[in-house]
Amino acid sequence: MVKCLSVNNALREIETIEGLIGPYEYFSYDAKMFLNALRELREAINVMDKAKIKQIMEGLSRVEEAAAPYRGYGFVEEAIHHSKKLLEELKKIVGE
Repeated sequence: MVKCLSVNNALREIETIEGLIGPYEYFSYDAKMFLNALRELREAINVMDKAKIKQIMEGLSRVEEAAAPYRGYGFVEEAIHHSKKLLEELKKIVGE
């Protein structure tokens, strides 16, 4: 049951992040790459590919670093916050 809640929470966080940075996909290479990673992550969660989830988690753990040039914008700060919450849910899913 906990894993099911974590999956739902993770998918909700992905949706929130996509909503925040989606409008910038065609203006920022970093936004486009991050959104692509989120799409891959959603697919990995749907098929419960824990190896792929762990691989994507490594990239997500460096989100603050990647977002450094964009810090200060409200939507970026909010996306970082949701990315951290997403990582916590992913840890529960993969059993870390």
